Amino acid sequence: MERICCVELPALPLQLVSAERIEDAVASLFALLLNFSPRVEPEPGQPGTFWVDPSGMALLWSDLGAWASSIQGALSDAGYAAAVIVGFHRFRAYAIACVQAEGAPARVLGDRRSEAQMAANVGLDRLAISPRLRDELASLGVRTLGEFMALPGPELRVRFGVEAERLHKRGSDDHWDPIHARPLVDPISARVQLDPPVLEVAGLLFRIKPVLEGLLGRLAERGLAMSALHLRLLLDHANDHDQRLEPASPTLDTMQVLDLLRLRLDTLALAAGVEEFILELEGQRSDPQQIALFRAQARRDLEAGGRALAQLRAALGPEAVTCPRLRAAHLPEARFSWAPTVRLRLPDPTNMQVEGELAPRIRRLLHRPKQLAARDPLLRSGVLDPRYGPLTALDGPFRASGGWWVREVDRDYYFATISGEAVLWVFYDRPRRRWYLQGWVD
Repeated sequence: MERICCVELPALPLQLVSAERIEDAVASLFALLLNFSPRVEPEPGQPGTFWVDPSGMALLWSDLGAWASSIQGALSDAGYAAAVIVGFHRFRAYAIACVQAEGAPARVLGDRRSEAQMAANVGLDRLAISPRLRDELASLGVRTLGEFMALPGPELRVRFGVEAERLHKRGSDDHWDPIHARPLVDPISARVQLDPPVLEVAGLLFRIKPVLEGLLGRLAERGLAMSALHLRLLLDHANDHDQRLEPASPTLDTMQVLDLLRLRLDTLALAAGVEEFILELEGQRSDPQQIALFRAQARRDLEAGGRALAQLRAALGPEAVTCPRLRAAHLPEARFSWAPTVRLRLPDPTNMQVEGELAPRIRRLLHRPKQLAARDPLLRSGVLDPRYGPLTALDGPFRASGGWWVREVDRDYYFATISGEAVLWVFYDRPRRRWYLQGWVD
């Protein structure tokens, strides 16, 4: 049976807490809970409530009880008093967590029936509902979740409004809302020392701007836009300053971010000059058009490139400008063909990364494989050819075969690192017992 874990922290005290502090706390808790599951969802609009996917966790811990207790222990060590409930129904698990006594151990509910019974006894005043709806229901003697769920669902919207209808739907037996896990994206950062220390805001922004542009470019290469910025100012013989900014929507606009940063820095009264700053950007997936626009503005003029290609076609003919087209084939040299092109495009960001981290290295193919001097299939000598340096690493083999209907092809491909730097793309031709250079890797 599918399970879900609700982590509920006590409500914040009745005092003014800035949105930045709340978001920082949510981010800290999110990072902590990721140690116990790769799928964690902070409840939108309800700081302090988290949903954690327990799928497969019993294989790493002895059972779900030990897993839930470990979560509660980690939260306690971090200074939080939390209720941890592992149940079956999202809203019922949340309701039970709301009445869990402070300091009570984590609880794993045994079955859906006992979960429903426990949730039915939870008072509506313990749930995150509006005071108006709570008081209207109390005037009719409806004070617990069970009494509320006994009301006829179709009539609730007419009598009490949309909120009551949604609450009834969330608590119904057939309602299941899967976890919408917040994606984990490693932030990128840069650390810059300032000599001499800078005290004026204008001078500080002048030093931050090129660093910010570089980090935004790295985000764009991952297909991301900036969703949050962290700035730490290390002062000369004074306390550090930490600032966090979030744009209205993910952006790659340097000037927009600098303007927000200027407004924030103008409110600070720095006790000393800034001798070092650390800039960290968080990103999230963004509209490919925004990424393409940023890349075009930052490095390339597509219109100018298109005009240059048009001049080449006019001077040399339409076949002079081509691009590779992939096609189905077994051998590398047969897996693409050259086709005329008239439109210049930027690379697709989704194809420019390996698991969201680094851009792939480009393989350059020779028109025809070049025969190498080595003959030993195991390369015990450590030398492919006297023209190249000593072999320091050999990754493979990657088997490729085909063409038996014309000419037998049976190859073992390798990535050969030469002298610790250059990477050659080579293969051992098994029928011919020879090594060949197919190309190299940039």
